Amino acid sequence: MKRIYSLSILIVLSVITYACSISDNSDPLDVYREIAYNALSSNVKATVVGDWRRAEVTAWVDGNYLVIFETSDQILGPVRVVVDPDRGIWLEILPRP
Repeated sequence: MKRIYSLSILIVLSVITYACSISDNSDPLDVYREIAYNALSSNVKATVVGDWRRAEVTAWVDGNYLVIFETSDQILGPVRVVVDPDRGIWLEILPRP
């Protein structure tokens, strides 16, 4: 009886340890990329080069983030979208240089 009890405890502890060791490999900035991408018109989305899910995300003023999408339009340059992380919305699409 003691042996079954000890084995049960060992199994439960192993399962708990395994469950705690599983980590989420998703990038927390993916949410901001998606918000910014959804702010773009379909015409602009068509010019985005590569996977938009890998767009550069940098810190911006007032705690906001700047998401930068590279485009195939070399004359207009990249599309830059300001995202408010607290409200989960895009604030502005910056003028292209």
